[in-house]
Amino acid sequence: MNKKKRMIYAAAGLLVVLVISLFTMTIETKSKRDAQVNQSETALEASSYPLMEKDWAVNYHVKKHRIYIENIIPRFSFQGSLTKTPGNKDGYIAVFVNGKWRMNANQSMFILEKMNQGKQKITLQLKKKDGTDYGIKKNIVVHIR
Repeated sequence: MNKKKRMIYAAAGLLVVLVISLFTMTIETKSKRDAQVNQSETALEASSYPLMEKDWAVNYHVKKHRIYIENIIPRFSFQGSLTKTPGNKDGYIAVFVNGKWRMNANQSMFILEKMNQGKQKITLQLKKKDGTDYGIKKNIVVHIR
């Protein structure tokens, strides 16, 4: 074979290797991009499921005639800063003692003071800023001594 033919075969071989490499890199990039899209869709789906009563945890402590209440509510904001993300809610908690409205709580931790002795049923309702109900509430029964 003469030198010119060898150069042509070498260039053609190099061109084939280059085309195969570009094709492989394109496929890998597309699969990585698809994986990233799937991850972001999964994260969005996880954060956008509706807020339910089972997601809301209430801790409380009774001391003398006071009840210290702590609420843990994922994706709920009392300041309205989380509502830009889908599935997040904002508002306040309406507090009822034995069926009578007692106060509106604008933070996750609050104190009920001057409680009467005996068994008290406390109902906590999540409300929107305009006062309409989210339909989510928690009941706790406390015994004051």
